[in-house]
Amino acid sequence: MRVPPKEILNDIQYGAFIVFVVSLIFSESIKLIILYGVMIPVFFIQLYRRDIGIRLGLLEYGFIAFVLTSVLSGLFASNIPEYIKGMKDVTRIAVLFFISAAFSGQRRITTVLWCLYAATAAMAVFGVYEAVKFHKPLDLHMLGHYNYTAMYLGIISNALIGTIVFSEIRTKAMKAAAVMLLFITITATVMTTMRAAFVTLFIFSAIVVFTKRKSLVSKAIAAGFAAFALAAAYVFKPMWTKLSSGESLIRRLYIWKYALKIITETRALGAGLNNFKYTFPAAIEGGRTIYDAHSLYLNTAVQSGVAGLCSVFAIGIGFVRRWFSITGGAFEEEIRYAALGAALVIFVGGIFDTTLHHETGMLFAILTGFMAGLPSAEPVRGTTDAR
Repeated sequence: MRVPPKEILNDIQYGAFIVFVVSLIFSESIKLIILYGVMIPVFFIQLYRRDIGIRLGLLEYGFIAFVLTSVLSGLFASNIPEYIKGMKDVTRIAVLFFISAAFSGQRRITTVLWCLYAATAAMAVFGVYEAVKFHKPLDLHMLGHYNYTAMYLGIISNALIGTIVFSEIRTKAMKAAAVMLLFITITATVMTTMRAAFVTLFIFSAIVVFTKRKSLVSKAIAAGFAAFALAAAYVFKPMWTKLSSGESLIRRLYIWKYALKIITETRALGAGLNNFKYTFPAAIEGGRTIYDAHSLYLNTAVQSGVAGLCSVFAIGIGFVRRWFSITGGAFEEEIRYAALGAALVIFVGGIFDTTLHHETGMLFAILTGFMAGLPSAEPVRGTTDAR
């Protein structure tokens, strides 16, 4: 069978990327069909033909180690089907990172980002309606628990701030659209009642203000959205109640104490992906099952051992090194800060929640991959197409 030329493969991957980021929050089946049926095959064809290359630095080695340590953790998994589910999740995250790093074209990446923003805001509007109607924390069904919803929305909110402040949006209509999308996602983020995403949003805003401290526009935007978020938190009573409660922290401290105990007792390669609940007492708090350690770092150490934890640190350190080495103009700055917003949710939010998995992990992989493919002064092996 004749393989399509390079330009057609690029167009196919471009269209697949758009469908994928839209389905990320709307449809599990479409997302998987596009990923396994189009994006991965096209990526490997491009690699085989050397239409694209893979840049290898600490960041990339971190993702590779993340997969390998996850594979090895299966040697000690109590529940193999659950381990396989976790392995699929980890593999999707890693593969998406490399596909995104090889994806080229400023206009195409910008279009993918705007499709991602628009799809998320559309779903968030529905979530806000349901939360107000039933007076409950906001959760989007495709993302599952409201904690996962908050992480996802937090990443999108941060990325939108990066787009508004750093990109060269040429028309007033596009600027107004970006601001409107940001208002929607911040409102939805607050209504999830997850404090960690709320905190990372303010940390990211503070970083942006410090970076653009001579710009009155960035200060006005940050102040306006901070005031809006605080007002939304006050008006939406479930969030106000959550902020004034320490119950979840007390529960986390109990879980963390147990996780540390398991880490000192378990094998170096961990107990297996998705197997944390099988290490925990069967019944606690009236039979409530504890599925994870409520911490990216402790959960990884329990399930993938010290080696798995080191791979997460490698991704984090590699991210920081690559982030500071990026060179370029407004587009590169936009992508850098979008990726930084995602990293804050993963690594700072990861202190209190298990963040690097499911749709949140895939979103982080996409934005970090886009950043990883930018021109960089960091010494790396291999090459990738210039954008």
